[in-house]
Amino acid sequence: MSVQTLLRRFAVLAGFLVAAAAATVGGPAGARESDASPKAFLSGIYQSYVGNSTQRAKGVALDSPEAVKRYFSHGLASVILEDGVDVRQAGAALVLGSDPFVGRESWDIADLSIDVKDAGPAKAVGIVKFSNFGQPETVTVELLKVGEAWRVSEIKWGPLTLRGLYKTKWQAAAKAQASLEQPQVK
Repeated sequence: MSVQTLLRRFAVLAGFLVAAAAATVGGPAGARESDASPKAFLSGIYQSYVGNSTQRAKGVALDSPEAVKRYFSHGLASVILEDGVDVRQAGAALVLGSDPFVGRESWDIADLSIDVKDAGPAKAVGIVKFSNFGQPETVTVELLKVGEAWRVSEIKWGPLTLRGLYKTKWQAAAKAQASLEQPQVK
């Protein structure tokens, strides 16, 4: 067997080992329901964002009700899913026009750090810091423990919150509904 053949086989084997390690350690698959710690849950989510969104860092796919419920508390998942139904019915835009975990449509994330503090029984707050396109950013993630699993109950990007975006939508919808119900004066 030639040295070149051995090197090729070694390269293929090394590639398989790296792929297997990445699949078991990071990525959204790392955010499994059996994770005992909130930090492990958040690490499983945010590791899938490290890198560029147009290349290998695809983030977390929230493309089904099951996926949304896997990551978000019941109340927040219901709101997110209802928004999707409203958009399909009315042909409007989603309230959340970006990825909820990074607050952007695209990203190039490096220098990820996650710090989690206990916030009471079955509650935790994660402070996720990273550089995005070279700029420092901080995302605060409030977590609830549901059974043995951790779920996101709120996400804050600076002064904006995920629930706040939906609250603004509800207030605008209520105002529009109220104006339709008022009698027209001629």
